[in-house]
Amino acid sequence: MKKLIIAEKPSLAKNIANALGVKERKDGYIENSEYIISWAFGHILELYSIYDYLNNNEIKWNEIPLPFVPKDFLYKLKNDEGIKKQFKILKELINRNDVEEIINCGDADREGQLIIDNIIKEIGTNKTIKRLWLPEQTDETIRKEIQNLKNNKDYRNLYNEGLARTEVDWLLGINLTVYLTVKSGQKLACGRVLIPIIKYIYDRDMEIKNFISKNYYQVEGILEKDNIKVTLTDERKEDTKEKANEIAKKLSGKVKIIEIEKKEVTKQASKLFSLSTLQSFLSKNYKIDFASSLKIIQKLYENGYITYPRTNTEYLAENEKNKVKELIKVIDVHDELDFLDSKRIFDSSKIESHSAITPTKKIPQELTGNEKIIYEIVKNRFIANFLKEKTLTEKTTIVIQSLNDKNITFKLTGEAIIQEGFYKYESKDFKNELPHFTENEEFEIIFEAKEKKTSPPKKISEEELSNYLKNPFKKELKDSDDEDYKAILEGVEIGTEATRTGIIENAKKYGYISQNKSNYSIEMLGEKLIEILDKLNINLYSERTVEFSKLLKKIYREEKSIEDILNLAEEELKSIINQNIEIEKIKKDETLESLGTCPMCKKGQVHQKKSKEGKIFYTCSNQECKFFLWEDTKHFNNPIKVTKVKLKGMLAGKKQAFKMSNKEGKEYEAYLKLKLNGIYVNFEIDGFKNKKADN
Repeated sequence: MKKLIIAEKPSLAKNIANALGVKERKDGYIENSEYIISWAFGHILELYSIYDYLNNNEIKWNEIPLPFVPKDFLYKLKNDEGIKKQFKILKELINRNDVEEIINCGDADREGQLIIDNIIKEIGTNKTIKRLWLPEQTDETIRKEIQNLKNNKDYRNLYNEGLARTEVDWLLGINLTVYLTVKSGQKLACGRVLIPIIKYIYDRDMEIKNFISKNYYQVEGILEKDNIKVTLTDERKEDTKEKANEIAKKLSGKVKIIEIEKKEVTKQASKLFSLSTLQSFLSKNYKIDFASSLKIIQKLYENGYITYPRTNTEYLAENEKNKVKELIKVIDVHDELDFLDSKRIFDSSKIESHSAITPTKKIPQELTGNEKIIYEIVKNRFIANFLKEKTLTEKTTIVIQSLNDKNITFKLTGEAIIQEGFYKYESKDFKNELPHFTENEEFEIIFEAKEKKTSPPKKISEEELSNYLKNPFKKELKDSDDEDYKAILEGVEIGTEATRTGIIENAKKYGYISQNKSNYSIEMLGEKLIEILDKLNINLYSERTVEFSKLLKKIYREEKSIEDILNLAEEELKSIINQNIEIEKIKKDETLESLGTCPMCKKGQVHQKKSKEGKIFYTCSNQECKFFLWEDTKHFNNPIKVTKVKLKGMLAGKKQAFKMSNKEGKEYEAYLKLKLNGIYVNFEIDGFKNKKADN
């Protein structure tokens, strides 16, 4: 008799087969005398659509009865021939007479549990079902965990939580999408996690839009010693230059070093990575966006080089100490590591399901580009936490007094490395270098009034959005003294490590937000969505979304049932729809942002649009005008991407830099501006960035 292992993806099935020595390849599975290993393609089943439930593909959205709540949630195969074929193979394998046991090997998370359980449930079987839970995909771990199978029923709560999330998201998403679309006359996709993301970016952009910059004046002086310049800034901010000049005149003259404090500091390594902290680190320091980093991180995991990545903790479980000791033996090629049993590293109470991301004992031989960068960052963070050598710095604080006004002092701080420790592997988190001062030393300083402006808030970055979704009530927790209130909010998140990146990508795909480098902006359609939600009294912002998140956790802890959360969602929908509020329909092109006046007809506005195939292009609002430009186009033989930001600048008469290459393939950057050639939109070079390449 044989055991059937169903992996979530073909790559996982391949790794399991290699580890267990299963080599006989068949159509859709691999087999030997003990195991049959087959696979899904992730989510091969999807929930019925409203059309499926009503058995009517022609029904108009304004004819759909809302709220629409299925009596039972039903699944169907995705409309893909490869998926249909593989499902048929899985059904045949599950029903084979020589298969006595089925092993669920979905990814080791809520989603993976749901995917394989749903397949088995859809096919139906009374055979024994076990769970193969893999925190990493190394041969050693696979062989160890196959001997440590659990009863699949032990993961029933995880499955129920995943099922509840899927069904409540369908209920809220489908009903509100139909409702908003009918009310507004424009398709507006809606979702439980999608809306708080858009709202957070919207609020910040409104702050920036409504921000009024004010001028103020501060007094500054430059002190120079040892070829190092430091700026002394008076903390007072003045409304007038005259007042600031008075202060500058009074302070100009001698200053004196009145206090020098040196303190040796033992630095602690930064915590191990969760998925979001790793992605934030990569976005901030290496400009690798979240969508790109997630693909590479997943690939490193599937190749067995790092542990399971979709984790929300920066700690390791206490039962992993021996495993870490073994890992140190493999990684410690310079005999510089030592096992450290510390609560800063090992704390099971801080782990929901998966430990922090670490390297595995499988060392990659060849990695390229960003793969190598990301692997080295994970490995170096692990090494930093287990180095024998302490990391020591000297922190210096200098107090400088104005001798013309002894009530005025300036404080300078600096830090220098005494013992390098983990800074061999991690970048320094300080830059401020100070000259060598001695007490009572005096300097002649000329102070001046400097005109400054208050700055608007910064755009929401990938890192900031990630931090917000992970801890949406950080400010409330900090400001509140109410322990009961804090206990309710502690640990609450919006979305999960596994789903957030995909939902942000959807927000971009729907046209609600855009991304320029690592910063997000609200789009006209996103503005309209939030305005309409407010007019219709639909609150799916962070507070409401968090209520659903807390209920999902209660399902996992068996404190609530799936029916409880579905009933809450249904009541929420009824209260929204029964208000029967009417709003003005969105006019055609109302949600399209004007990028500038059309240079061809001088009448219309240039808008960004998307073709049926999803390709971005630019066109004029004047239907008689022939202005047209693809986002992905060419300047002679050089492919260039004319982003919305770049075109906006060009329409305003500003040249924009584009990367190009000459005939020999040497890269250079040239400034381009628009050039009209009859009905065609072309470009011409208007200078070069840095040095011109030989053409």
